[in-house]
Amino acid sequence: MTAMVKAEGVHKSFGHVEVLKGIDLEVASGEVFCLIGPSGSGKSTFLRCINHLEKVNAGRLYVDGELVGYRQKGDKLYELKDSEVAMKRRDIGMVFQRFNLFPHMTALENVMEAPIQVKGQAKAEARERAGQLLERVGLAEQQRVAIARALAMDPKLMLFDEPTSALDPELVGDVLDVMRDLAESGMTMIVVTHEMGFAREVGDSLVFMDGGVVVESGHPRDVLTNPSHERTKSFLSKVL
Repeated sequence: MTAMVKAEGVHKSFGHVEVLKGIDLEVASGEVFCLIGPSGSGKSTFLRCINHLEKVNAGRLYVDGELVGYRQKGDKLYELKDSEVAMKRRDIGMVFQRFNLFPHMTALENVMEAPIQVKGQAKAEARERAGQLLERVGLAEQQRVAIARALAMDPKLMLFDEPTSALDPELVGDVLDVMRDLAESGMTMIVVTHEMGFAREVGDSLVFMDGGVVVESGHPRDVLTNPSHERTKSFLSKVL
């Protein structure tokens, strides 16, 4: 079975600062893959590379068997045009820490926007589907609208970058519930999170990143209860 996401030796630098120092990992289709680690460890940068919001400096990234951002001819890589990148990005939903909603639109309009503009969906159809999606995620706060908006494009992969860290504590559970439902429906998800309970209950795989490398990976329960690396132990002792 083709991995939904495959990273081979992914490097990313900003100026002289190397943020990703050779990331190798695979995310199977239908898997909930959690990324944990201290701030500045490269987790969010790696997510942004998956949908080519950041360009990798070395290595290869594949989504559903296709190279991200480039096409290969012989030994050479050629960068895709912006329009081609945008087409591929349609298949990947991304929910950020801060909900990037259009402030001048209602929740319903936010969710309708992309299917109408990008997919050419009829307005009535988009409105009905948006209503169903908003009902599914509930409307407690904007983050759930952001999730509904991403789902409106019928993505094959969802990326979550600390989706609960900007929320009031009593709202965190609501958003995690939506993500749990999504996981149960078989959506492939990569989740950068500080919510260790969510990772333990819902995650299929867990990776601990620090200093731009994968330090440890395995089943969430194994890594969280019995980490084998000192850096993982030290991090978990602070957050658990």
